[in-house]
Amino acid sequence: MTYILSGDALIHCELSGRENAPALVFLHGNGEDLHIFDPQIRFFSQHYLTIAIDTRAHGQSTRGTGPFNFHTFAADLITVLDTLRIEKAHVAGFSDGAITALHAALIAPKRIASMVLIGANYNTEGIRFVPRLHILLMYAWLLIKSIFSAKVHQQREIWGLMVFHPNLTFSEILRIRVPALVITGEKDMVSQEHNDKLSRAIGGRSKRIIIPGGNHFWMFEKPDVLNQCIMEFLKK
Repeated sequence: MTYILSGDALIHCELSGRENAPALVFLHGNGEDLHIFDPQIRFFSQHYLTIAIDTRAHGQSTRGTGPFNFHTFAADLITVLDTLRIEKAHVAGFSDGAITALHAALIAPKRIASMVLIGANYNTEGIRFVPRLHILLMYAWLLIKSIFSAKVHQQREIWGLMVFHPNLTFSEILRIRVPALVITGEKDMVSQEHNDKLSRAIGGRSKRIIIPGGNHFWMFEKPDVLNQCIMEFLKK
């Protein structure tokens, strides 16, 4: 267990596996913590140095006073790599974690060996209509409740990441040349068309997988399938 200072926030991360092996970073989704990747960490720590990170204001990481967006989260990731003296790492991100990986690939492409993007969207239009409506309604409810509760204020800020972010343009995605595995569930809240476009934009350095019958959270039900997908990608 390690705490790393990034700006004025303490970023909590947990390291396991082979010290001199290639680094593999895991980034969780909105409102979660690093333990969602426990099945992956148990598997990949046999082959890699695994680094699981709590996004700021999630898990055991503090909020800090900096801007609360994916540019900040990507900078936190690079700070973790700098502090641990890791020149380059593979990054596997789920949902918001995948969005952080995309931002990191833009600001520091030489530090990202490859990306596994699970249920990613690069702008808010990537979310299908019904899930998008649910997100907006929940945010409105949290907005009202936050008037009376500081705790709910932080929940509102975290939920607001899905309302107002990400805001990457297609031209920015075209600049990414980091090898990527783009995975969605067949019934994902992120549209297949959006992820198809994301995969094509990254070009010949990407691989696209759709999990039959899977929703946005399919990886929790099929951790072994995710492990296999990631391992086959990294081997290549």
